[in-house]
Amino acid sequence: MASLSTLGLCVTSSLVLITYIVTSRVPGADATTCCRFNYLQKVDDVCTDARSPAGQLLGVIVVCSAVENRARRDAIRGTWGSPEHLKGLGLRVVYVLGRAEGRDGDVLVEARRHSDIIQADFVDSYANLSVKSLAALRWAAEYAACARFVVKTDDDAFINTHLLSRDLAGTAHRRFVMGYVIAGAQPDRTPGSKWFTPVSIYSSDVYPTYASGVAYVISGDGVRPLLRAAAGSRVFWIEDVYVTGMLARAAGLQLIVNGKFYGYRPMSDDCAVRNHIALHRVNASDMYKWWTVVAAEPSRLSCHLQTLD
Repeated sequence: MASLSTLGLCVTSSLVLITYIVTSRVPGADATTCCRFNYLQKVDDVCTDARSPAGQLLGVIVVCSAVENRARRDAIRGTWGSPEHLKGLGLRVVYVLGRAEGRDGDVLVEARRHSDIIQADFVDSYANLSVKSLAALRWAAEYAACARFVVKTDDDAFINTHLLSRDLAGTAHRRFVMGYVIAGAQPDRTPGSKWFTPVSIYSSDVYPTYASGVAYVISGDGVRPLLRAAAGSRVFWIEDVYVTGMLARAAGLQLIVNGKFYGYRPMSDDCAVRNHIALHRVNASDMYKWWTVVAAEPSRLSCHLQTLD
């Protein structure tokens, strides 16, 4: 295989030439449409996997992770993403990666050990986060079709799976995206900014209403409509705006507000942690800290005047 730093294009499993997924730069206005992927590693049908709960899967959690973030993945496996814990909640977790120079062997070893790695043939970079989510959705459509819900999150997010499973089990909506919904956000026109988006890539002054990419839920019947919308669109590089805003609108999915997904604020006490589904910017050591809080008996927690669920 050619070096990822010099490779000019990639051939996907459907033999469609994709040029935008092999660069670490922000895709331009002429970015190619998608969505078929060549998977170097994948988890086979979770609907028949012995590690999944018997019967219908309540939800599959796809964690978008960078190749080099093995410590974060291991922290999740040892806390909220423990297979034994999730099986009792009707959930399953997988990790979605791209490719990094010289690291395919490491990913192969990890995949064989844990059987929870999905690796698609594109450069693993911040500019390709939208591509990573599309690879996750394509996998979910083909190998997790029995799941009532698909939950997308990142490897620096802590997910309160107890609360998540209760919310999902009580959800009767169809064709939706649920999470912390953001309206009126504007493109960053500042050159050099992490999120700099020139007018040539996105001309409107306001992004469509979307759900924060830290963590969001897609109903199982909404996955394929999103992929169909993506097949007819050009990929926009800011993942949450693209998937939950542009694609969800094109697919006719409703956005459902759930404030429990707002995990940006500092948590005031243990009760605040337990009453949130997603916490953002959590390092590997804090995964264990918050897991202790979520798994503890209520009488052992330090709380202010809040009522525990």
